[in-house]
Amino acid sequence: MKILVVDGYNVINKIGDLLEIADRNLKDARDAVTKLANEYKKRDGGISEVYVVFDGQNQYRDLDIPHPKEHIFSDTGEGDRKIIETIKRMSDKGTVVVVSDDNYVRNNARVYSASLMRPIELIEK
Repeated sequence: MKILVVDGYNVINKIGDLLEIADRNLKDARDAVTKLANEYKKRDGGISEVYVVFDGQNQYRDLDIPHPKEHIFSDTGEGDRKIIETIKRMSDKGTVVVVSDDNYVRNNARVYSASLMRPIELIEK
């Protein structure tokens, strides 16, 4: 099993079209990065699960706002930790592929033998 874990806001900030969307509407940008990840999943053919992790806002945590099942929200300021926690948990299920340009995330992902991708690779393949 191959699992794709995406550093959501990192990808949004590295891909110009997504950043433009975020300037207008952050929810639309989150949905767009999730769509890109799922399109990559279809092109790759070997990925069975997709998770997009976002640094959350504590004050919005208890609101009943629906979001895609692929979205994981951290506590405020805990995004990198949540990504690494997700990688660790998913590494027990199969091979993890991490999409991020964040050095902290990339270095810690290696501990769990995760494969690494740059954000731009979501649209290049």
